[in-house]
Parts: sequence; structure tokens; C-alpha cells
Amino acid sequence: MKIGILGGTFDPIHYAHLLLAESARETLGLDRVIFIPAAVPPHKQSRKITGGRLRAAMVRASIAGFPEYDISTFEIDSGGVSYTVETLRHLRASFPGDRLFLIVGSDTLCDIPNWYRPREVCRLASIAAAERPGCPPADYSPLAPVVAPSRLARFSKLVIPMPLIEISATEIRRRVARGESIRFMTPEKVVGLIRKHRLYLE
Repeated sequence: MKIGILGGTFDPIHYAHLLLAESARETLGLDRVIFIPAAVPPHKQSRKITGGRLRAAMVRASIAGFPEYDISTFEIDSGGVSYTVETLRHLRASFPGDRLFLIVGSDTLCDIPNWYRPREVCRLASIAAAERPGCPPADYSPLAPVVAPSRLARFSKLVIPMPLIEISATEIRRRVARGESIRFMTPEKVVGLIRKHRLYLE
């Protein structure tokens, strides 16, 4: 099987996340896409984020009824700072015979060499980059110091074209705090959970 891995804070999950997953599934011919909510992302340790269980519940509500999508709460269950390499080790052990594709935004490629154990990250999974609004085309050259040339050449063919829609979790949180509508920015079930738990009002 070919399995896509889409990690993030998902605070909250929204239609741009879901469109990215669907674009990756179609472009790469994936059998499954696994959403992985982070416990504490290394680059967001100073920001207050919604509890992992609630963020996972929003993801589950978004993908319910779509068998090609799944969720893993490995990082939430593990607690603490979430490092991609640890998640990939877990998934590699869980799916030993399958191909793993780590789905990232094209703007993330230049930062991967600065991640914890970037060589192992690029060995455990193929890196597939999606173009994002306002970002230049995917450029894999920053990975050259941590990836063998032949593997890097294969990575460079994994660009995910997708419609560029500008929806962000930050904007959703701001709109909720201001009492503005977030309809059509995230699934209605997610809107319901946000209202039920009174999220993002502060």
C-alpha cells in the first residue's frame, strides 16, 4: 500500500487541509491518508493550543464516512513535543511493507534539514510537497545535504498540484473570537464542536 502522512496542529482542521489530503491522494495514487494531530509541535511550544483530544475529535468529524482517510493519535498519546522522526518510526513498524509519503507544504522543504534527525526522516518516508498560496514552486534542492542524489531525484517528482485556497486555522480562530461566521471554511460538524466546547473565544 501507499500511505500518505499528513501531520499538523489542526486547531482547527479546515477545508484547505482536506483539499490537500485529497489532492495528495489523487496525485500520488495513495491508498490511504493518515491525519496525525501533533501533541506539542516544536515550533509552537510558546502558543496555547486546544487539547489534543478535542483537535482529534474535529479531525474525526471531518473524515467520517471516507474510508480512504484515517487518523492516528500516536503523537497525542505519546505527549510532549512531537518530532516527525519518532512518528515515522512508529508508522514504519506498523506498516513494514508499505510505502510512506510525508505530505508537506512547498514552503517547508527548506526547513526540513533543520528538523530533528532529518536524514532519518527522509529515509523513512518519501517527501511529497504541495504548492501553497504565495509560495514559489516546490524546490527540493535544500534537501541535498540530507538525501542521496538518486533519492532526491525521486522526491522531486512528487509535487502535488492543488487549487490554491487561502484558509488558515489562525484566521478561523480570529473570526470565532470576533463572533464572525466560519461557515464554508471548515466542515459543519467542526463548527458544531467549536460552538459546543466554546473554543477560540478568548
